[in-house]
Amino acid sequence: GPVTRGLLRPSPRTRRRGGTAHAGNSQQLVTAPSDSYSRTIGNYSYRMVVQYDGTAYRGWQIQQSGFPSIQGAIEHALWTRLREHREKLKIGAAGRTDRGVHAHAQVVQFYSDHEDLGEADTLYGINRLLPRDVRVLKLMRTAPDFNVTISATNKTYHYYIDTNMEHDVFMHRFRMHHRLPLDVARMREGAALLRGKHNFTQLSNRSDGERKRNPVKTMYHVDVVELPNGLLRLEFCGSGFLYKMVRHMTGALIAIGQCKLPPEWISGQLEIGDTVKTGAGGHHRGYKVAPAQGLVLHAVEYIPGIDDPNTLLYPDEPHDEWGRLLDFAPGLGHSYSGGEE
Repeated sequence: GPVTRGLLRPSPRTRRRGGTAHAGNSQQLVTAPSDSYSRTIGNYSYRMVVQYDGTAYRGWQIQQSGFPSIQGAIEHALWTRLREHREKLKIGAAGRTDRGVHAHAQVVQFYSDHEDLGEADTLYGINRLLPRDVRVLKLMRTAPDFNVTISATNKTYHYYIDTNMEHDVFMHRFRMHHRLPLDVARMREGAALLRGKHNFTQLSNRSDGERKRNPVKTMYHVDVVELPNGLLRLEFCGSGFLYKMVRHMTGALIAIGQCKLPPEWISGQLEIGDTVKTGAGGHHRGYKVAPAQGLVLHAVEYIPGIDDPNTLLYPDEPHDEWGRLLDFAPGLGHSYSGGEE
């Protein structure tokens, strides 16, 4: 039933700890009845860790044209297994990966009226219904007000570059092939300049439709790692990403490694920010946007407590009787600027 056990109408044993409400707190939380939208989704929130090879898909998001998408494949498997329609499931992802981009650990949220799905049986059933290039690795019921984008603290993308003379035929779908030498030391100089809080407009496909997104992001970690057998891994960990931002940063670092751009060019683009429209005047930016196949969504990190169904993550925000946030209902606009790679 509605969450009255230590969340919205807590028992005398409920207590607050560290900004969350735990089973046993006597304090009444801010609540309101479900609106018409939240009544259409399932009562309980779940998240899955999903791995996929994005080669055959037009990205994460369902395509009106009917082309295959990761979201469509997962939605079909969940509907078949749980017998709950897409309006009830309301599937969302931490990052809406673009066409051909892969995921090592994408996080997918859905809702269900089933209070206990049983992880092992449900995982087995879902994976038997998914294509072989998509797999669900974990399934957890979450805090009722968990939101797959809002609750994230950072995301990490990896980009792989094969620098051998000839590409590996077994791995070419997961690496960009660049057979000319790259100056890794120069690339690392450029990577260091990307770290920190900056306006990344000039290193993205920030169209008019993207103007509502905050272009200022914090990059916590950017590095170029040399791996065995001529392989490079570019690592990007940040608070959020603009559309194709990782592929733009990768392309710029490759141009720096080719000595086509100086490392300090990065600083100039970050200083320009959104004062000039991207690609103004049709001028070439000085680099090519890296192709999709080398890009992998590697990891998504979250605030503590997301997998505790008896915890409210945002106790001071208005919730409905099931503990779901009213101000950030899934599918509605919110302030989080999660990446769309």
